Amino acid sequence: MKRKNNSKVMHAALMLTLSVLFSATILMTGCSKSAAQTEATTVAATTAQQTTAPTATPSPTETAAAATATPASTVPVNPLTGSLDMDPANIGKRSVSVSINNHPSALPSRGVSAADVIYEFETEGGQTRLLALFADAAKAPEVGSIRSARIIACDLSAGTNSIFIHYGENARVPDYVANNKIDEIDGNIYSKGSDKSVNGEITLASGIYFWRDSDWLSKRALEHTAVTNGANMLRAIAGCKITLEGATPSLFTFTSVSSPALAAGTDCNKLVVYFSTNNDDSTFTYNTETKLYEKSEYGGDPQMDETTGTQIAVKNVVTLYANIVPHGDTTIDAFLNDGGTGYYASEGKIIEINWTKADPHAPIVITDKAGNLVEVNVGKSYINVVRKTVAAKTKIS
Repeated sequence: MKRKNNSKVMHAALMLTLSVLFSATILMTGCSKSAAQTEATTVAATTAQQTTAPTATPSPTETAAAATATPASTVPVNPLTGSLDMDPANIGKRSVSVSINNHPSALPSRGVSAADVIYEFETEGGQTRLLALFADAAKAPEVGSIRSARIIACDLSAGTNSIFIHYGENARVPDYVANNKIDEIDGNIYSKGSDKSVNGEITLASGIYFWRDSDWLSKRALEHTAVTNGANMLRAIAGCKITLEGATPSLFTFTSVSSPALAAGTDCNKLVVYFSTNNDDSTFTYNTETKLYEKSEYGGDPQMDETTGTQIAVKNVVTLYANIVPHGDTTIDAFLNDGGTGYYASEGKIIEINWTKADPHAPIVITDKAGNLVEVNVGKSYINVVRKTVAAKTKIS
C-alpha cells in the first residue's frame, strides 16, 4: 500500500512539473511575439512621424515634379549643368576643358553647342577666346578649332578640376600650371599634320591625339585648324598619365525649379556684352519658346556649330566683371581672386550679382546684392569674364 501511494505521489508531481513547463513555454513564446510586434509598431510609428511632419501646400508644378521625381541617390547628376542626364559610367570622373578659337576668321567652330559650359574671356588685343567644358569626355564630339593656353583659361579650368586641353601656350603658362598643380595637355606636342590618309579615314599613330582638319586647311590660316574628339582626349589623358578619376565639383548650386533669386529680377530679352572694340556685341537674345538665350556676335551673326548647324543656346548667362589689366606684353592679367560684380540672366530675367573665386582651384560663387547665395537654373551656362572698366557698356533690354 505504501509503495502504491508513493507511486501516486510521484505521478502527481510529474504531472505538476509538466504543467508548469508547458505554461512557461506558452509565456515565453508570447513575450517573444509581443517584443517583435512592439518593435514593428515602434518602427512604423517612427516612420510615420518622420514622413508626416507638417509641410506647406505644394503648388501644382511642385506636385507634378514630385510625382515624377527619382531619388537623388539613384540618378547621376551632371555637375556642370545640374541635369539628371549623366552616364552612370562617368560618375567619379573628371571633366575636360578645351581652349576654342573665337577669332572671326576661325568661325564657325565645331562641337561648341555640345559643351556643358562655355566661358568667353579676353586674351590679347581685345580678342576673345572660349573655354568649352564637357562633364563626360567620352561624349565630347569633334571640337575645334583648338587654340593656345592663357593663364585665365588655366584658372577657369582648375575651378572645376577639369583637365585642360589646348594647342600651344603662352610663355607664362608652363610655370603657372606647375606652381598651381593644374593638369593640362598641349596638343601641339601630340599632333598629326593633317587628317588625310589613304583610305579617307582619320588615322592617328600611337602618341598622336590631335590633327589639323584638311578641309579647314584649304580655307583658313594654319592656326585656325586644330581639332580632336572625345575618344582621342581620353587617349591623350591616358598617354600623358593624367588621372581621370576624381570629383568634378558642381559648377553652381543648381535648382530644378525656377531660381528664386530671379523673382526680384528685371526683364531681359536681350543682353549685349561689350568686351572690347574688337568684340563689342556679344549678344544673348531670349527665345520665349525654348526659354533659352541664343548667342550672336560680330555684327549680329549667329554663333554657330559647324557640325550640327545649330546656334549656341543656353539656359543661363553669367557675366563677371573682373580686375583685368595689361600684363606689359600683348597679353593680359586677370586677377580672378579679387572677385567682383556682374549679372545673372535666365528665363527672361536678370539680377545684379557679386562673385568670388578664392584661388585657381576654387569654384566661382555668385550671390545676390544682399549676400545670399544665388541658386542657378538647371541647364547649360555661358559665362562672360569681362574687364570691370567696361562694365557700363553692357546693354540690357
